[in-house]
Amino acid sequence: MKIHTVCNKAMRRLLHEKKHSFVGYLTAGYPDRESFFRIVEGCQQRGLSVFEIGYPSPNPVADGEVIQRAHAAVDPAIREDLDFWKRLRQTISAPIWVMGYTVDLIDSGMYRKLAEAGYIDALVIPDMEHRRRLALKEEMEPFGVEVLGFTCHSYDAEEVEETLHAYDLIYQQLYSGPTGMQNTSEEYLELLAESRKKSNAYLFAGFGIGTAQRARELLQHGFDGVIIGTAIMKRLSESEEKVYEFISQLAEAVEGVE
Repeated sequence: MKIHTVCNKAMRRLLHEKKHSFVGYLTAGYPDRESFFRIVEGCQQRGLSVFEIGYPSPNPVADGEVIQRAHAAVDPAIREDLDFWKRLRQTISAPIWVMGYTVDLIDSGMYRKLAEAGYIDALVIPDMEHRRRLALKEEMEPFGVEVLGFTCHSYDAEEVEETLHAYDLIYQQLYSGPTGMQNTSEEYLELLAESRKKSNAYLFAGFGIGTAQRARELLQHGFDGVIIGTAIMKRLSESEEKVYEFISQLAEAVEGVE
């Protein structure tokens, strides 16, 4: 068994209790403020291990059309509404990762307020420069908030090497580009093998995971967890029932991997 050195208690407990984890993305406040809390509670009941909550952005440049529409639909006041984030923490017991863009979440200082209040367990900042992310990781350690490192087969080799040694939680992007693209390429396998040799980190696969079968396949290839966003948000835009059914399928697939 891996020895994880994560500082956050909720994440450490999850990683020790579950062989594999399933991270699901939801945009904060979507489809509306009240429904959102009912939906996160329903998703947790159906087996969602970790919640990646999208911090509302006026310009979600790294996201595809489905998630961009969700950002445009939510109340932007949620960003700085600490009561909203407090209620989220009180609604679910699962770890809460906040995914946001540097200009919205970091430059505004909201990340610090959320960390100090104890409302979040991790930060996912995809557009942050490598050195600044390392500094953020160090800043967040006293609050018990993890910062995810990012790798991809197309990234600079030296940066990937440093990331593998610096982070306990790593988001391995299966491809470069906006979220939501269909992807069946196996270019990620070489990086996965390298990561396993050089790092003891918990490795999450993300980008282009659209089915429970694909999630299961990635875990069988050696990832510790999967991160699924667009496929969840697409179903949520149709109905709560469809997203609950999908969450149940994913949770069952993850639990079934040896």
